Amino acid sequence: MSEPFHIIPSTSDAALFLFGDHASRHIPKRYADLGLSGDNLMRHIAWDIGTEAVIRGLCSRFGCGGIVAGFSRLLIDPNRNKRMDSLIPKDSDGTVIPGNQDVDASARQERIDTLYQPYHDALAAELSKASGPLTISVHSFTPKPHLGDRRRLDLGLLVKHDTKSADRFKLLIHQLAREYAVGINKPYSAMDLNHTVDRHLAPRALPHLAIEIRQDHIDTEAGVARIVKLLGDALKEMLST
Repeated sequence: MSEPFHIIPSTSDAALFLFGDHASRHIPKRYADLGLSGDNLMRHIAWDIGTEAVIRGLCSRFGCGGIVAGFSRLLIDPNRNKRMDSLIPKDSDGTVIPGNQDVDASARQERIDTLYQPYHDALAAELSKASGPLTISVHSFTPKPHLGDRRRLDLGLLVKHDTKSADRFKLLIHQLAREYAVGINKPYSAMDLNHTVDRHLAPRALPHLAIEIRQDHIDTEAGVARIVKLLGDALKEMLST
């Protein structure tokens, strides 16, 4: 059985921790790709393209710890409350998910027990080891959804509990790269979808950022390197003040 999460060990005492709910597009063989084609399994509906590479790049730069989910959000979405209908999506951005159409209570619970809950338990355990770090949730968004308009935004910050960190980070990005358009609660709002932060970070009162990166910035190694440098330079300044 594949791992439901992958831990990135810290190698320094940097007060920083990163995680990625949607970093993987992996679907274990027992789910038969949920009946989807290879093209759909590579699209943004299956994962947040580029986020694992960004997380690992930042962890390497700072020597900090991190964790990434090891399964596709098409199986079960760790950034959803277990009561939400979209926990196991029947469709995504216009694509029907055949393997999710008739998931009964037993099959639903199996995905919770083997994928969703182990990831959340591991994230909680890793956070409990750290002493009040700045915690970063990393997501990415498609430039053009099948069922939506083209997005010109470069970076988004999803803000609900920690406005101070978001405002500081946005200012630093603007100083470092004025050409980048940075939005607050765009292209999504933390008031709507914020489960992992609500569950793990808000109760601990941890300073945090939830960063959304447009996927065409991080779909190549060169793009990842540029974004890791930009985000890393801003985070270095935040950690030093």
